[in-house]
Amino acid sequence: MQPAPAVPPFEPPPLTSPMGDSGRRILWIVGLYRAVCAASLLGVALLLDPRTMNIVTPNAFITGTGLYFVFGLSSFWWVQQDRLPLPLPTMLFSLLAGDVFFLSLVMYAGGSFGTPLPILLFPQLAAAGWILRTQTAFFHAAFSAICLLGLDAYRTLQGAIGGVQVFQTGLIGFGYFATVAIAVALGRYTKQSEDLAAQRGIDVANLEQVNRLIIQDMQDGVLVVDLNGVVRGHNAQVTRLLGGFGRMRGGMRLSEFSTTLHDYWRRWNENFSEVLPPFRVESTQRLLRVRLVRIGTGLNGGTLIYLEDLGRAQTEAQQMKLAAMGRLTASIAHEVRNPLSAINQAAQLLEEDGAVAPEGARLLGMIRNNAKRIDRIVGEVLQLNRRDRQQPETVRFADFMNALADEVVQAERIPPGGVIMQIPDDLLIIFDRGHLNQIFWNLIRNAWQHCQKREGSIRLLARAGYMGDAVICELTDDGPGIPAELRPQIFEPFFTTRPGGTGLGLYIARELADANGAALELLPKGPGAHFRMTLKRASAPGLTP
Repeated sequence: MQPAPAVPPFEPPPLTSPMGDSGRRILWIVGLYRAVCAASLLGVALLLDPRTMNIVTPNAFITGTGLYFVFGLSSFWWVQQDRLPLPLPTMLFSLLAGDVFFLSLVMYAGGSFGTPLPILLFPQLAAAGWILRTQTAFFHAAFSAICLLGLDAYRTLQGAIGGVQVFQTGLIGFGYFATVAIAVALGRYTKQSEDLAAQRGIDVANLEQVNRLIIQDMQDGVLVVDLNGVVRGHNAQVTRLLGGFGRMRGGMRLSEFSTTLHDYWRRWNENFSEVLPPFRVESTQRLLRVRLVRIGTGLNGGTLIYLEDLGRAQTEAQQMKLAAMGRLTASIAHEVRNPLSAINQAAQLLEEDGAVAPEGARLLGMIRNNAKRIDRIVGEVLQLNRRDRQQPETVRFADFMNALADEVVQAERIPPGGVIMQIPDDLLIIFDRGHLNQIFWNLIRNAWQHCQKREGSIRLLARAGYMGDAVICELTDDGPGIPAELRPQIFEPFFTTRPGGTGLGLYIARELADANGAALELLPKGPGAHFRMTLKRASAPGLTP
């Protein structure tokens, strides 16, 4: 079984702060506004006739607007720095103080022309209220109003302006307070909305992670297919059910996953009410029921495809029964094997003493052979509860298989050259050595029992998988092969076509492969039997899962 991809830990986004992206954007806009206003005043001073605007001291007016323009450009460059040179409240007040100071110079030099210039401070005060969102913003309004009223009072005493202009400046100062109050209220409301949106984003991200974990752990296969038939996502169970371990990935077309699924998907899109019958996967011999659900609308829509293994319930019940049998056998194993040992020993002693007549020697042979068979059956049933006892480690596949082949050849009396292997030396796998030994021992022994028993009758080839994260090993023989009508039953427990066989060898081999995250399949190729085992590949020597 392909291991479920690791789900990355979720890191919630920070809650919005007053000086976030929106705050910096507002500072940039106000800085640009300040520079434009200063440039406009400088242009008026340089291009227009000061006498038509009642400017008494044109040189002082040009100097004041020029200084204000320099300040505007400097502040605009200041607010664009990656790291602000001052704390935010200090910086906002510094910029406002500069605005008040240079506007006061322009107003004083411009005479009656400079009377309406205090209205230029409204954007700066609104920005301060929105960014600070505290009562400190009202201090900015009070500072601006007091400074400008003091300037107008001084100018009134000098006779430069009348009392009406002072009253107008007072109204503008009142507008400062109103603007700041509205900006603070809007800023607080916006912050609450941003915090709520951020919290909702955290909740949605948490829910998405929970959904991903649930989908990965589902017993059913799940695929997400877009309108063009491209698979945008799938869980690990899909590769187990369809038999594509190491080859399937997101972004492939559905037809590459399964031509039958693609045909079902196309037929369902043409007629939602059509009943889709279950289908059997040739490589895994699993009977799957397909259920399709439309998600989204329009161009953003897609389809969820659920694959339900109809044989899962039967398999689970069978595994429970076999596990119970394994535990029962384990508890009485030595009670059975002790009498068997005594029977074997007695038969051997009788045979060595020569006390039995020659015609009874055949009966002694039958006793010994059947005792060995019972012992082998008990031993194989004991393997049923070894599935959850794996100790995976990194194994150099070529070295392991060469050593195993030597043992099998000697034990099963296979002549030299009967087993040919082609395995690259650099392939590393993650597997339990004992389980791997038992799996390939069973496969090679079964292949030798059914092949033509010639040189090269059994071939074992291994290569890296398509994506580089798997090792694919194929074992073939030159025997008659497995009839098509028996292929669905080949991995069932206690199913055998060989006289004297227990029918547990291939079943245990597949269970042990499954327990180690591998997949053992019978391929529909000929002329002989063709088994393929897909194992997890290790990236470096000594790496343990």
